[in-house]
Amino acid sequence: MKMKKLTSLLLALIMVLALVACGGGGGESEGGESAQDLHISITALPTIDPQQFNSASSYVVMKGIMEGLVRTKGNDVNPGVAESWEIAEDNMKMTFHLREDACWSDGSPLTANDFVYAFRRLADPEKGFSYSWVLYEIKNAGDILYGDGSVGVEELGVYAPDDHTFVIEFDTPAPYYLGFLDMPCFYPVKQELVEQYGDEYALAADKMLTNGPFVATEYLVDQSVTMVPNENYWDRESIKLDKCVVDIMESEAAFALLETGELDFANIPVAVAPAYLADNSMLPDCTVESYMSGAVDWFCINWASETNPILGNKDFRLALNYALDREEYIKIATNGLYAEGTRFVLPAVAGTGGKTYCELYPMDVYKTTAETDKATEHLQAAMTAMGISDPSQITIKLKISDDATAALIVENCQDQWQRNLGINVQIEKVTYKAMLADRVAGDFDLIYAGWMPDYDDPYTYLSYFVSTNSQNGGKFANERYDELVNTANTYPDAETRLKMYAEAEQILLEEGGLVPLQVRQVPYAYKSNLKGFGRFYLGSEIDWYNCYFE
Repeated sequence: MKMKKLTSLLLALIMVLALVACGGGGGESEGGESAQDLHISITALPTIDPQQFNSASSYVVMKGIMEGLVRTKGNDVNPGVAESWEIAEDNMKMTFHLREDACWSDGSPLTANDFVYAFRRLADPEKGFSYSWVLYEIKNAGDILYGDGSVGVEELGVYAPDDHTFVIEFDTPAPYYLGFLDMPCFYPVKQELVEQYGDEYALAADKMLTNGPFVATEYLVDQSVTMVPNENYWDRESIKLDKCVVDIMESEAAFALLETGELDFANIPVAVAPAYLADNSMLPDCTVESYMSGAVDWFCINWASETNPILGNKDFRLALNYALDREEYIKIATNGLYAEGTRFVLPAVAGTGGKTYCELYPMDVYKTTAETDKATEHLQAAMTAMGISDPSQITIKLKISDDATAALIVENCQDQWQRNLGINVQIEKVTYKAMLADRVAGDFDLIYAGWMPDYDDPYTYLSYFVSTNSQNGGKFANERYDELVNTANTYPDAETRLKMYAEAEQILLEEGGLVPLQVRQVPYAYKSNLKGFGRFYLGSEIDWYNCYFE
């Protein structure tokens, strides 16, 4: 009843706001703003330091102010700082040729050594960057990151034969790596400034140099970023916007501002989305669409918890999975917009022969509805092993961010587990930034998590649960899983590689390595006269830097 009442109140509020026209962007505003000023929002911005990168929301801003060797747009890989490249036939080496006119936002030259420094910085185990795992396939990266300290970052398989040539050598073939290189953690940084500002690097607009199509003129941490075109960008003539302001706020507030004309784009809260998707006229002068964001949501389980050891019990983890009716909470919490998830790899990820990986390798470990008999059986086995006589003696904590949709989903999961298993479930809310940090640090029992693909291959998901992955805060560990995922890329034929991935994913599910939840289908709206605006399930979810108002 509480959830229905909350949904009704939110719908009523947004219906009232909908009476205010969604003002057309691209015209002169009262504040004297340019006709080409874009105003959007994101829910959080944990960092704009490339090697500190750790979230999809950061990607939206960082892709505007920075540029890597390549620039992706969905599945397409285009030249970035590198105007051309060669890939060895055995996929063991990539050679990039940087633009002669590549430079930083202050006009100083950007060289291949800026990339060498960035890659080595990411590889430094003393820094503990959460995305350092992306280097694993590069020559010597494993020994640098996870070895005994005898191999230093200078031995990482990247080097610059001259100022305009950057080379990557691999320990294992990495055919997917080209598109991977548009991730912010691979973006170049100016060594002198990193060393000058230390821990304060990139905490203000004047404490970093950038090289992307835009430059930040103001960065207010946890509030907003203001960007204007970078006059020293190699492709300056293609940039039509005069300014982009990105505010940091919750999605419900952003949608309200879209309706009053103060924002040019916003996601539509799932509680009211069906009405807006059915009737575009509810948002005059706006285009309403929906897309698969690529995000697969799940509960990450802390296998290594010292305070709640039952989480390390396989039967208990399976009980959590079998007791969950995913169809129920999808209907209640997302108005049926999300798709039930029973595995980890996104259904859209490519396979072979025109079929997706998931089509080629279907899995039936969990159902979309609850299997309470199985859940009870596994719970009893776990209790016996742990010396627990009554399920009410078990308490688990669910950690989530302060997001309204996530709260509705997790509250329903809480209710189901308490009803179907008889255990106690507590919810702990933290900020999005704190949640990211806690997930990597392993500071949780279960934590609500999402993962978006960085490239079109199952490895972008399955590498998360490799035992040495710095993102694997739940400490899932399985030798066979590691062997399969780490060696699959050494096989040149796609069929063998995908079969190994499928075996690994089956192990992950059968071990209760996670509690898969859903695949997000995100409804959104933007000003109808905003052209060139795109959303993708790969890479940055919002592509805005080539936008303009017609």
